[in-house]
Amino acid sequence: MTHEDKLGRFAALCVLAGVDLRWGQELIVSAPMEARSFVGHVAVAAYRAGASLVTCLYEDPELIRARFDHAIDESLDRAAGWLSDGVVKAYENGAARLFVYGPYPDLLAGVAPERIGRMHAAMAAATAQEGAFTSGLRVNWCAVPYVTQSWARMVYPALPVAEATTRLWDELFDILRVAAPDPVVAWRDQVEALEVRRHMLQSLDLRALHFLGGGTDLTVGLADGHRWVGGRSRAANGAMPICNFPTEEVFTCPHRERAEGRLVASRPLALGGAIVDGLVVTFRNGLIERVEAREGQAMLETLLSSDAGARRLGEIGLVPGGSLIARKKTLFYNALLDENAASHVAFGQSYSACIESGRDQEAAGANSSAMHLDCMVGHDALDVDGILCGGERRAIMRGGDFVLV
Repeated sequence: MTHEDKLGRFAALCVLAGVDLRWGQELIVSAPMEARSFVGHVAVAAYRAGASLVTCLYEDPELIRARFDHAIDESLDRAAGWLSDGVVKAYENGAARLFVYGPYPDLLAGVAPERIGRMHAAMAAATAQEGAFTSGLRVNWCAVPYVTQSWARMVYPALPVAEATTRLWDELFDILRVAAPDPVVAWRDQVEALEVRRHMLQSLDLRALHFLGGGTDLTVGLADGHRWVGGRSRAANGAMPICNFPTEEVFTCPHRERAEGRLVASRPLALGGAIVDGLVVTFRNGLIERVEAREGQAMLETLLSSDAGARRLGEIGLVPGGSLIARKKTLFYNALLDENAASHVAFGQSYSACIESGRDQEAAGANSSAMHLDCMVGHDALDVDGILCGGERRAIMRGGDFVLV
């Protein structure tokens, strides 16, 4: 099977298993310019599945860097809100969305963190309404990774760029089960396994989770009426997308005021030109009280100061140490993959799909923020206990793997 054949299989998976495109739907794709060939495969798969229109919003990394290097300072506080308004209108008319994330981890090297923070804040404000459609599953959507040369250099710095790119694609195709006899069936089996785990956790009616090991000692209360989500999710139009593709996690909503203790990140975070490594975060009454990092602390502090909710938790995700991605033992520097290799929390926005229907999100304890930043905490020494409403404890994970299934 050639590389192009595999890209075609990947594209079909994104449309059929990821987005779960409905007949007659419009599909909006976001992708880096480097992914043009892949987007062509996506268009073919989407039209074969009955799409009425496929439109791609391309991202040019050179334009992004040029802005920081040459634009007037006030430019950093502007964003193309009119573009997001158009996407919202398409959503209102029933469009689906595919986000193709091809990271450029070295793109903003040397740019001051506060300048990057200003750009992120402007973008977050301009796309807030658009984000509400996806976080609330008001549309069917999916986010998938794409290998850029910049990303490949970051993951395999000792290899020539062509070899690094090929190797990273091979890893990704394996993780995506592209070579399976029938990839769609392989993903159906994976989703069913996640469904079993999700139902098990939901049945416990937990009050909190306690993470212990590797320096972490963190208790996180769960939102009232929290729902465990994993695998497929039901969108408002009845579609059943896999929103993060690939996926190995089940996740839910923490209470924004009930995180206490110390979190030691198990993997670095890649944040727009900066790597945050050696991260230690202390929580009190749900709020980040202290942040320490060997590297990249200034960038993280800038992002955590972007709004009031950024310093609180919006998600908890549980991932077994034996997951297909975790077994690779590769540090991907990419949240779409790293969050599916290790249990994690996220600073910032909660997913409304993780609160039972009909509940007031804020009253239930869900967090609100323009940011959603995943931080990995899972490793082979991590234990997770569930704390039931009566105070009893139930072992959920031991040594990084599930013991309650």
